[in-house]
Amino acid sequence: MEGQYWTVLMTIGFFIGFVALTVAFVFFIYGAIQLKKMVECLNDFCKTTDERLKPVLEETEKTMKSIRAVTDNVATVTGNIKEVSEAASDVAENIRAVSMIIDDVGDQISIRTRGIVVGVQTALGVLMKHHK
Repeated sequence: MEGQYWTVLMTIGFFIGFVALTVAFVFFIYGAIQLKKMVECLNDFCKTTDERLKPVLEETEKTMKSIRAVTDNVATVTGNIKEVSEAASDVAENIRAVSMIIDDVGDQISIRTRGIVVGVQTALGVLMKHHK
């Protein structure tokens, strides 16, 4: 009787083990199927995202090229403005130098004119004295 007890107990144990193993195997199969579906969905998501991002990336690349061109143009214009500014500064210095020369020439002409006027006055004064 004791042998039968152990046999029944082992049979029940093997049955419970078999059922547990079967349930685990079913869950494993179910999990594998769900994992496969998830991977397929992830692949579809990646493809869709890639298709949507390609135009955005192309447009971004065009925008970056445009920004680079504008930046280059700004640098060129800035260089040109610097050159114009330097030229204007040189012109201003030349105008100051010419103004100083004209002032000196004007002073010299004024001195000479004053000398001529004084000479003419003296000459007229002498002529008037001799003419009387």
